[in-house]
Amino acid sequence: MKLILLAAGLFLAPAPVAAQNDDGGVDFFRSSLQEIMDTPLLAASYTEEKPSDTAATAYVVTADTIKKRGYGTLVDLLDDMPQFQVQRNSDVRGLNLLTVRGISGNERLVILYNGVRVSPPTGDLMSLAGQFSLKDAERVEVVLGPMSAVYGADAFSGVVNVVTRRYGRSAVSASYGSFASRSVSVSAMAAREERAPGGISAAVTFDTRASDNPKLPSLYRSDYAWYNDQYQSGLAQTAPGNPATVSVPVRAYDAATDSSFLYARADLEDLELGVIKGGESHSSSIGVKPELTLYDKDARFGTDYWTFYGRHVYTSPAEDWRLTSLFSFYNYEIDPDSRFVNSFSGYQDAYKYASAQTASLQETFSFDAAEETPVLLGLSYQYNSDLPYTADLNHEFNTEESPNSQGFVYTGSTIPVDFYSLRYANTGAFVRAQRRLGDAVFSIGLRYDYSTNYGETWNPRAGAVWHPDGSEATTVKLLYGEAYLAPSPFDSEKVFGSFVSSPTAPSGYYSYFFHVPNEDLKPEQMRSAEASVAHDFGDDLRVSLNPYYNKVRNLIQDVVIGPGTFHRVEVASIETALNRGTMETYGATLKADASFRSGRWGIEPWAAYTYSDGRLRGDTIPFNSRVTLEGGMSLIRGRWSITPKALYRSRCLDQNGAPVPSFAVADLYLKYSVRSAAGNGFSAWLKISNLLDRRYYNAAYGGGADHLAGAPQDPFGMSCGASYSF
Repeated sequence: MKLILLAAGLFLAPAPVAAQNDDGGVDFFRSSLQEIMDTPLLAASYTEEKPSDTAATAYVVTADTIKKRGYGTLVDLLDDMPQFQVQRNSDVRGLNLLTVRGISGNERLVILYNGVRVSPPTGDLMSLAGQFSLKDAERVEVVLGPMSAVYGADAFSGVVNVVTRRYGRSAVSASYGSFASRSVSVSAMAAREERAPGGISAAVTFDTRASDNPKLPSLYRSDYAWYNDQYQSGLAQTAPGNPATVSVPVRAYDAATDSSFLYARADLEDLELGVIKGGESHSSSIGVKPELTLYDKDARFGTDYWTFYGRHVYTSPAEDWRLTSLFSFYNYEIDPDSRFVNSFSGYQDAYKYASAQTASLQETFSFDAAEETPVLLGLSYQYNSDLPYTADLNHEFNTEESPNSQGFVYTGSTIPVDFYSLRYANTGAFVRAQRRLGDAVFSIGLRYDYSTNYGETWNPRAGAVWHPDGSEATTVKLLYGEAYLAPSPFDSEKVFGSFVSSPTAPSGYYSYFFHVPNEDLKPEQMRSAEASVAHDFGDDLRVSLNPYYNKVRNLIQDVVIGPGTFHRVEVASIETALNRGTMETYGATLKADASFRSGRWGIEPWAAYTYSDGRLRGDTIPFNSRVTLEGGMSLIRGRWSITPKALYRSRCLDQNGAPVPSFAVADLYLKYSVRSAAGNGFSAWLKISNLLDRRYYNAAYGGGADHLAGAPQDPFGMSCGASYSF
């Protein structure tokens, strides 16, 4: 460790050349703090505006900041974002679980690339992993709070829009590090300079990442005592809380991850065509007690998506109105070889599958109704086709054959597995208007959606942005919004469980547990109120305060409803998803950002303190630390930059109410960049995670007795890489 810190100090030695910057970045030495933090964004309202002017709590992370802090994927960036908490390596299906302002669930966040949705429009399971690459990101726009008034379903906790560069130099990069972590990325740009109106440009980005990951049983010996002892003798428990054991194959520990991302885009005058594709795979035993699952290479869970889109923008000759048309086709799939190997499957392969397709069309029309009164109108139509998440399958799903022809039966029986084929559409219309009155701008919006699945919803949004005395130094916001989360096919059609033979039962079978579908679910509804005050102390320091309050109704939760029958078989305990109860979350963030020079040094510190709390049916909300402290500092001198950062979270609860201890962790990122007279660039970097090699936990997702009380996190890790642009 001392050698590493010494090396970092040597890297900061004086360099005679001024700092260089990659394509698409904001120049640290030529841009003020206000210019960096008020980089215009589109995600808040489809209209370009500064974060300080938009009627929402919004942040823009520029390419320059992404590069200085070493963010490779969207998960890395969100982990540093105020009011976001990422429970890493905690979820057998999603890998990382996201909580925003105390509201957990990856499906509650809408993710866009250049305004095109890449999170499942059907609300299906979304893994939050390396498939959301930031390679070639020009900026990342993060909007917190309900955004259904603009985006419709699922814009519940926020919207993230990754804007990629349209021109510049081509580049190739690679990295390698601890636990055989590796990455390779390639980007090809057909245009080096910004295209003139009517011109043509094209860009392709490919990014792939993989890691063997640390062998946790050797690092967290008490948590993996069963793996280190009994499993090595070929034993596993038959059920949670049951001391009975069964013989299982002894295999090498494997919790590897891999991901890929592809984005190809062409701009043809006023028409843009693109394809976005991503996929990831991880262990399906993550966060599960080792006595009840097999941590081997066959226990895998993977998801893939791709979307094709076309966008046309027409601006009137007088440039007083604009019509934007966006068409997209989205395809989602759980990899057919995804499977669980655990006590619930009798340690046999239990395969899973799901697929969905969405065709959507959206028209937005913007114009000025009067002076200082911009108006935005929108219409959208979406058609969905979905094969929901299946029950446990005894062999791999064949995508070339119909589901019912493949002979799938429920575990322990000859009863055919139920497959559901869903077809439903959503039609939406929205309006947004702004009006400037003196030093304040008032914004109102309303969206109507009608789903053939669950009926209609109305979602308003209103806000006031005030600059006292017309000064840009102080900004005061008052905001109100509503949102809804559509019941996903995963929630409404989910079915799993198993049967055992029972000679005395009329059906010949009996079941101890089954989760059964509920097709009558209604959307979750959220109302949110918040305020913010931000003040610039000169050109170098901005301090902001952002309190919020959310109330969620019709919360969708899995509930045990008692004994019953399924397929005319007696079941001791039946569980289903219900709209049950309410949840309140509230809190505030105090945030400070600075940017200044001291001699030959450029210094950019940041820090945030967040208090977050709430109640779920009268109890403390899970997956939420009440206190989060995060901050760091980028130091730039010559060709070198170094960014240390730290994160502290107070204790939180998992879904069972078990406490997960507080933790503090530090990271370090070091980069060297140089550019030739011809404009070609080279950079090399060193990234260290968990610098002090702490043993700490995140909350494991899931309410079953098979889940670990805390998901062990990675130890000290280091990777290095290089990039060349030409």
